[in-house]
Amino acid sequence: MKKFKSTRFVISIAIVAVLVASCSSQRPQELPLFLKNPIQIAESVERLELYSRPDGMSLSARDQDSVAQFLTAYARYGDGPIYMNMPSQHSAGTMQTKGMVRSMMAQLGLAGAPVQEGQYQSASYMPSPVVVSYRRLKTLPQDCTIRDHLNRTQTNQPYGQFGCSASANLAAMIDDPRQLLAPYELGAPDMRRRMTIYDKYIKGESPASQQPARQEISSSEDR
Repeated sequence: MKKFKSTRFVISIAIVAVLVASCSSQRPQELPLFLKNPIQIAESVERLELYSRPDGMSLSARDQDSVAQFLTAYARYGDGPIYMNMPSQHSAGTMQTKGMVRSMMAQLGLAGAPVQEGQYQSASYMPSPVVVSYRRLKTLPQDCTIRDHLNRTQTNQPYGQFGCSASANLAAMIDDPRQLLAPYELGAPDMRRRMTIYDKYIKGESPASQQPARQEISSSEDR
């Protein structure tokens, strides 16, 4: 009976030793999440097709609103010139559309923006729009499908797609992908403010700005 107990005790010690050895074994090196699931950026082309009547009728109010929204987005996200491709079969409506786009650019403060005009082959019997486009950067969608078994963590390491959802959500919240490529340029320093701080420092005064009067709340014990 004692021999059986001692044998069971030895087996228990051996099992504990194996578990400790497995826990202390070297684990594979994991990459940081921002390297494991990087946010990818690609260039895309935003385009707007404007159809007008050949007899010279102007665009509708809805079309003009679409052009205004399109040009506003270009002013914010556009990279490079605006491309304006017109059909080879010109009409009065085509020229009015071109003039309307130019006029709206001036109203939005884009009169100095570069514009490249071109033509494409069109047939007289087919409706041919004026195509306005520009290039911009966008984040690419990520495939966060979990293909691994979450319960198979032999080395206590995260599964393959761990962190993908956080990276995808961050990419969706980024307004301008150019923020990931380079930091914003610093503006010119305010020399007058710098000299004010310097003068206060020379005089031994506090360089902090004056705080506005704040509301003070006192308890009944202070009264």
